[in-house]
Amino acid sequence: MQVDQLGEGLWRWTAPHPVGDANPAKPHGGWDQDAASLYHEAVDGIVLIDPLVPESDDGERFWLHLDRDVARVGLPPTTVVTTRWHARSADAVRARYAGTRTLAIADDLTCHVDEVLSDGSTVPGGLAVIIPDAPGAARMALLHCSCHGLLWTADLLIGDSAGNLRPAALDWLEDPAEQAWIKHGLPQFAHRLDALNSAIIVPAHGTAYLKQIERDG
Repeated sequence: MQVDQLGEGLWRWTAPHPVGDANPAKPHGGWDQDAASLYHEAVDGIVLIDPLVPESDDGERFWLHLDRDVARVGLPPTTVVTTRWHARSADAVRARYAGTRTLAIADDLTCHVDEVLSDGSTVPGGLAVIIPDAPGAARMALLHCSCHGLLWTADLLIGDSAGNLRPAALDWLEDPAEQAWIKHGLPQFAHRLDALNSAIIVPAHGTAYLKQIERDG
């Protein structure tokens, strides 16, 4: 498990994905074995975005620190599941902390869902929800934190081995309509993301990107 602080109360951690594939011979289908999750703490509570709890000693260390944070904040965390396949450890968090709510991209996931996310809504911590008008599994929730200038891109944009952001692999999606949207709809949707001028871009797979943004004065 690698843990990186991106800002005050803002942490990114990684854990091995059970089906990760970093095979360089599969540039469009492989991805880093380590998958990322995000911890965001604000005055109205802790938000865990696509949490994946590692196993063995790292898992014990993760729970120890999260137990302390939840006790200090005095509120149960909120879990956000941004894609149909990111249920991950959402139910484990819910089982550990009474009152935890799970907000998700759909209500028919493999984890318990308390509320379905909608485009333009906000979650605790003032995180803005951005959802494209995409079909099926291509419809994912991105989260923008204006206080940190951060954008969580879920699996719509992922990091490649060359250190760049690229669209989700087409073979992750089975429906031709979903694949077509990634090829033709995502470039148009990206203009909406560019307008946010985010300083930190965090994909669920690949490294976090810190951009130098020119400011007046």
